[in-house]
Amino acid sequence: MIAFLLGIAFQFLPIYWQLIIIAGFAAGLVCMGWFRGFLAGFLGVLLSWGVYVTYHWFVFPASQVFSTLGDIVGVSGLLLIAIGVLVASFFSGLGALIAVAVRRLVQRQ
Repeated sequence: MIAFLLGIAFQFLPIYWQLIIIAGFAAGLVCMGWFRGFLAGFLGVLLSWGVYVTYHWFVFPASQVFSTLGDIVGVSGLLLIAIGVLVASFFSGLGALIAVAVRRLVQRQ
C-alpha cells in the first residue's frame, strides 16, 4: 500500500519518475523478507502505474500517442506501455530489496 500511494504521488512529478525507487524502498522497510519486500515494491508501483496509464488512456489521447511511439520504435503501443510499466515496477522492487538489506544490516549492528 505504501508503494502504491507513493507511486501515485510520484506520478505528478513526471521529470523525476526515478523516484519510484523511493516508493519501493519505503515498502521494503516495512517487509521482513526478501521476497515479500520485492513483491510489495513491485506490485505497489505496478498498480499505481496501471491506474496512471488507465487514467491517461481515457482522459487524454494517450492511445494515439502510444500508437505513434510504437510505430516509431517498431512495436505495438500496448507492448511499449507494458515494457515501461514492468521496468518501473522492477526498479521499485529493487528499491525494496535495498531497503530490506539496509534494515538487516542496521539490525545486526
